[in-house]
Amino acid sequence: MGRTVLILTGEASGDLQAGLVARELRAMAPDVRIRAVGGEALREAGAELLYDIDRLSAMGFAEVVRQIPRHRTLARRLDTLLREDPPDVVLPVDYPGFNLRIAAKARGLGIPVLYYIGPQVWAWGENRLPKIRKAVDRMLVVFPFEEAIYREAGIPVEFVGHPLLDALADRPGREAARQVLGLSPERLVVGLLPGSRLQEVRRLFPVMAETVARVRDEVRNVQAVCSVAPGIPEETCRVETEAEGDSPIQRVSGGAELIQAAADVLLVTSGTATLQSALAGTPLAVLYRTSRITWFAGKRLVKIPHISLVNIVHGGELVPEFLQDRARPEAIAPFVLNLLRDPASREAMSRSLRGLQKRLGTPGASRRVAERILEAAG
Repeated sequence: MGRTVLILTGEASGDLQAGLVARELRAMAPDVRIRAVGGEALREAGAELLYDIDRLSAMGFAEVVRQIPRHRTLARRLDTLLREDPPDVVLPVDYPGFNLRIAAKARGLGIPVLYYIGPQVWAWGENRLPKIRKAVDRMLVVFPFEEAIYREAGIPVEFVGHPLLDALADRPGREAARQVLGLSPERLVVGLLPGSRLQEVRRLFPVMAETVARVRDEVRNVQAVCSVAPGIPEETCRVETEAEGDSPIQRVSGGAELIQAAADVLLVTSGTATLQSALAGTPLAVLYRTSRITWFAGKRLVKIPHISLVNIVHGGELVPEFLQDRARPEAIAPFVLNLLRDPASREAMSRSLRGLQKRLGTPGASRRVAERILEAAG
């Protein structure tokens, strides 16, 4: 029997990155057995899914509380697995609220734990560092500024680069992306990326749709296209006034990378998609809205001035953030209109965004993580 790796994810973004690692593992060691808590990306990479994450994803403190019973059931299953059929190495990917508990159990049983895309201790949760030190053998981080934080806390750490860099070479050009999406090459395009969690799409797609309506009142030569993430019902991204077969906003299943390449301006829900959009060089605004209790708790905990990864990596405000009560169409539409009317402003922002690439290391993050897993597995 070959070596066994247990990969733990909790939401779509982590599943996507874990799937890339799993593919690299398969290429390097075809006999490796990959068991996982994950989704479609890990399944397609050949992992044996122990639990599908579709029912786990939640956004915010209040929303996470509702997932506690499922987390407890899954934790008991994994605890049994770790004791009765232990893997050679465990790779938690993001999702720290749950994954750190399982990591601690695994390490307590003598199983090596490598943590990929770790907790955002630079934003909040610095009190997690002692727990991480006990639960993890090595952190594999995707931002260069994270190394010093973990190293100073006495936690072995390695900066492996950001996995989003691997996809840059395969990105379609603007004209090709518009052709695939069926968009007019002459008209301006506003792209909408409302998120991968149902709660955030329900809160933010209506804001994005109304913003598009306001923009069209001023600039008629605008077409809009929205990415509907896997697992999101299409009716969630439906404009109330649209007639059957005559939507003012084109909907695409997935297709985020095509939309990022095709758009002149993007409206993006805060998360990994903001950084992905920035690396495409497409001007964007970041939106975020959650429950009031979650927002209040977050404001007390977060210790950095920005929430979007674009601005965090840049070290200042490179793109505007329309957060909570500011995430309103009347606030967002003027920003979009200014960029649509001024090609020079769009190009200036695009140049600045493309400059982020050099801050994120070199391509090959997924391969480097796979190499570290095989080294740890022996």
